[in-house]
Amino acid sequence: MPQSSNSATSPVIPAERVALRPRSATGAAADPRPAGDETAGSHVHLLLCANARYLQHVAVCLTSLLVNNPDLFFDIVIVGRATERLDQGKLARTLARFANKSLSFREFTPPAGRLLPLNPRAHYTLDNWTRLWVEEFFDEDIARVLYLDADIVVVGSLAPLWHVELDGALLGAVDIPGSDRGVTHLGMRAEDGYFNSGVLLVDLKQWRETRALDTVLGYIEAYPELMTRDVDQEALNACFHGRRKRLDYKWNGLLSFFREPPSIPLALAEIEAVRRDARIIHFNGNSKPWSYFCEHPRKAEYEKYLRMTEWRDFVPEDRTVPNILRKRLSALLPGRIKTALKSLAPAIFNPGRTAAGR
Repeated sequence: MPQSSNSATSPVIPAERVALRPRSATGAAADPRPAGDETAGSHVHLLLCANARYLQHVAVCLTSLLVNNPDLFFDIVIVGRATERLDQGKLARTLARFANKSLSFREFTPPAGRLLPLNPRAHYTLDNWTRLWVEEFFDEDIARVLYLDADIVVVGSLAPLWHVELDGALLGAVDIPGSDRGVTHLGMRAEDGYFNSGVLLVDLKQWRETRALDTVLGYIEAYPELMTRDVDQEALNACFHGRRKRLDYKWNGLLSFFREPPSIPLALAEIEAVRRDARIIHFNGNSKPWSYFCEHPRKAEYEKYLRMTEWRDFVPEDRTVPNILRKRLSALLPGRIKTALKSLAPAIFNPGRTAAGR
């Protein structure tokens, strides 16, 4: 159960506001697969939320997913804004060669007057909040949903992830190693951890029955000032850190695992194992693989699957002549000088842009 608190200043949601998951007569958690459906074990219900600007990255994510999971069937739901049109035809053409999927699109507008704060210094949009309404995008008989951020490349089978036993938890998610965000910002305990919300395995039956949406929206309404950096991820951690199962790091290979030198508090052998065994590469943070300057060591994975999509002719916006020269010069410089120049680069090459605009 979540940490309870009687303090008026503690942002952690009180335990009494979180309903427990109903149990069967034997006390066992319900099987997420519909009874009598022999194919349900290989039928994955998948949610992605995106705007028009991110549809290319949705295409890359889904192409990598379908290429590497031929033995699973994916019921894919893409949710966009009612105020803009996604190029559904272009995405459908990209995925046409895959028989192991169904593809549907939904439009969503948050309820009028609902407070959904955004971080003006980050790349987040209202689409980041959309996943909270997951129950609206799937039929009542669907018991489990996998949510993926769009800035993800799948490089292996997700069957073990889909079949993870949640052991009564509302959701499964991967911790951000070394993050003290929950402690310093949300009033959580160190042992609660702090998870990344880019990969979520959701017990949708429990989500509905315990009115999880109301719980998290109530928290946002009560503490909007805390949604200042990672928006809905903050609320999900505060509300559900005691109702989630920790998933293996390989199911959400975050940027921190690929930085050199490593700066996370894990043994080098464990970091190397995640680098080697990660099934999902998540390009979280500001260094995206569609940027010319991205130095992520797995950037080539994104480019590989991009070439299999209808967006194969994409050219990064920042691939300009000055930046090409800058990159070539950087490759010739020693590491220490290169690091120093990186801090000066915005002023040299983009004097009119602020750090928040990069």
